[in-house]
Amino acid sequence: MTIYLDHNAGSPLRDELKAAIAEFVGEGMANPSSVHSAGQRARRVFERAREQVATLINADARQIVFTSGGTESNNLAIRGVAAGSTNRRKMVSSAIEHSSVLALLADLEQCGFEVIRVAPNSDGRIPPERVIEAIDEDTTLVTLALANAEVGSILEVAPIAAGVKRAGALLHLDAAQAAGRIPIDVDALGCDLITLSGHKLGAPAGIGALFVRDAGLLAPQILGGPQESGLRAGTPNLLGAVAFGAAAEVAADSTSEEMHRVEVLASSLLERLISAIPGLRLNGPASGRLPNTLNLTFPDVLGESMLIALDLEGVQVSMGSACAAGAVEPSHVLLAMGLSAAAARSSLRISLGWNTTAAEIAAAAEIIPRVWRRVAASETVAAEALR
Repeated sequence: MTIYLDHNAGSPLRDELKAAIAEFVGEGMANPSSVHSAGQRARRVFERAREQVATLINADARQIVFTSGGTESNNLAIRGVAAGSTNRRKMVSSAIEHSSVLALLADLEQCGFEVIRVAPNSDGRIPPERVIEAIDEDTTLVTLALANAEVGSILEVAPIAAGVKRAGALLHLDAAQAAGRIPIDVDALGCDLITLSGHKLGAPAGIGALFVRDAGLLAPQILGGPQESGLRAGTPNLLGAVAFGAAAEVAADSTSEEMHRVEVLASSLLERLISAIPGLRLNGPASGRLPNTLNLTFPDVLGESMLIALDLEGVQVSMGSACAAGAVEPSHVLLAMGLSAAAARSSLRISLGWNTTAAEIAAAAEIIPRVWRRVAASETVAAEALR
C-alpha cells in the first residue's frame, strides 16, 4: 500500500476530471481565440471553466485570469501592482511566505521598493496588528498567504483588510493552499487579488488563476496579445483550464463536508502519533489551521532520514514546501517561528487530501512510530560511533 500524505505539494488527479479530459481530447478542441465555429466552441468550454473557478471563491467569472500556476499568479499580482505604482514604493508581507513571493519581493527591493516582512508568532500566525502598524501612506500592496503551506496557520484577514483599505493600498492573498480546503468568499475577505493553483485541488500541474477585482489594478507581465483581458498574453492552456474548472466545481460542492472529514482523520492521526512518540511536537496553531495539515518535529532524528525511511515503507510525506525540495537549509517558516535549526531539520509535513482514507490513516499511525523508533535507534548508534 502506498499512502500519499503530501497533498500540500500537489494532489493526485481527481477521478471526476478524467471524464472531462477524455471528452476534451476526443473532441480535439481548437484555439479559443479563433473566430470560426470550432474556435467558438472552444471558447464556450474555456469560459465555462472560468465560471467554475470563479464559483469556488464567489467571484465574477470576468475577474478570473488564467495563468500557468500559483507562482505566475503571485508574480502577476505583485509585479503587476509594482509596475503600475509610481508614487507608492512600499510593500508589506511576512517572513513565512512561499518562495515565489519572497524571491519576488527581494528582487523588488533591488529595484528600490521598501519591503517590510512581518514576523510570525511562535505558532505560525501573522499578528494583524503588526501588519497594520507596517502600513502607511507609501504602501502600495500588502501580500500574505491566506493559509501557510507548511504549518497550515490561517490568516486573520478582516482587520488587515480594513487597515489596507484605510491606507488606500491593495491586498493580495495567496490562497493556493486554502482554496478547496476552507470556504473562500472574495467579498467577505475584502481583498483585491487572490492566487489559486490547480494542482492543489487535484487538477494537473501547469494551470492556475489570479482573481483580479479590477483589471486596472495591474500592469500585464506577459505581452503579445489581448488574451485574459489584456493581462496575460498567449494562447491559453485550454486543457488545463477545463481540468481546473472541473476540480474547482467538485471542491466547491464539497468544501464543508471535506473539511470535517479530513479534520477527523488528521486529528486521529495526530492523537495516535503523540501517544506513540514521546516528545513529538506539533508546529503551528492547535486551532485556526488548515484541517489537512500537520507539521511535526520528531525527536532524535533527522527529517531527511525519516522521510526516506517512510518512503521505503510506502508513506509519502515532505519536509515542507515542494518548491524548496532538495534544499539543505532548514525551513524558513519554522526558523521564523523560533524553532532551532536542529528542530526544524527534524520536522516533517503531513498533508491529507481528497483521496485520503481512514484505512490509510490507521496504517500510517502504525507505520510512522515504528519507523521513528528504528531511525532514532540507528542515528543514536551512529552518533555514538563518531564520538
